[in-house]
Amino acid sequence: MNFFTYTNLAGKRRLRSYVVVAIAVLTLLILLAGGMAVWRAYEFRTAELSRTPHLVTKPILMNQEPVTPTVTTEPCAINSAGWSLLDIPLSDNYKRLSPVCAYEGLERTVGWVLAIHEGYSRAEATEALGFEEIPMGTEIGSIQILTDHDGSLSIDLFTVPSLPGLRQWSIDRARNPAASLMLRGCFRTETLIGNERQDWGDGFDLICVVSQDTETSYGIMQLGEDTFTGGDGRLSASRTFLFFGYHEDEWVWLGWRADGGRMSYDDAGLDVDLAASDREMMSSLLGLPVWNAAWLEAVYGLGAQPLPDDWQAATDPLARDAILDAINAAQK
Repeated sequence: MNFFTYTNLAGKRRLRSYVVVAIAVLTLLILLAGGMAVWRAYEFRTAELSRTPHLVTKPILMNQEPVTPTVTTEPCAINSAGWSLLDIPLSDNYKRLSPVCAYEGLERTVGWVLAIHEGYSRAEATEALGFEEIPMGTEIGSIQILTDHDGSLSIDLFTVPSLPGLRQWSIDRARNPAASLMLRGCFRTETLIGNERQDWGDGFDLICVVSQDTETSYGIMQLGEDTFTGGDGRLSASRTFLFFGYHEDEWVWLGWRADGGRMSYDDAGLDVDLAASDREMMSSLLGLPVWNAAWLEAVYGLGAQPLPDDWQAATDPLARDAILDAINAAQK
């Protein structure tokens, strides 16, 4: 007993200090053990088990095909009133279209323009791209447009010949297609004054402006048995601003401005490298590709048509005059 107790000065027995500490620690452990038992009983009591979701696992079949989720996409609105026109840098009045699918019809018409520069007749390009008729205005004459910085303006239009069988090639010195097109922006053909809406678009809800850069060394025309080649192999580079109008759910090529709508690179302050950089800049700003021969083949499967036999020797002015006479007769 002397190990656990001692006698104090008053003659009474007392527990030694380490025994008191041991008893206190033991009591604490008993209380903790009891508390844990109570907590576990509370945490896992039967009334709580029903809250745990019951998962049913189906057997896995070795030959079962994986289930692919069906992705549904909303069709693009064909009513241009449902499209937004968003600001783009460096322009006061020209906008970009949203959603991007609004450009689908425009790109098909742009593809037609490229195709007729690559040896497809008007009729072949129309059929290949799924048009019921040539997507080009032939009797518009003039139209009201919105300029980039100077507001609205009435302009006269030029259009290409609409002869169904006419073929043309614009090629560079390497015999490659020489035309590249790029969107510059679009605008609505209406003005809001107070609560009144004034429509000045001659039936077109939207008009988009597209630049066409043509860096040619040779231009070839063929109609029937007549073929004529112009150019001497030297570079002839120009930029033309084309107008495309949206009307009755279709994009139509309206032509280009008769006065100042086509400029040489020198007059436009461009060279081949600057023009290419400008197209790439606009492509980045608008989120659209540069529309060229590679794009036409990749998207629509239309490669350039073979050049006519002996095209380099086709310099007879009589053949040229015969083709021009047919063009002039068709445009009267």
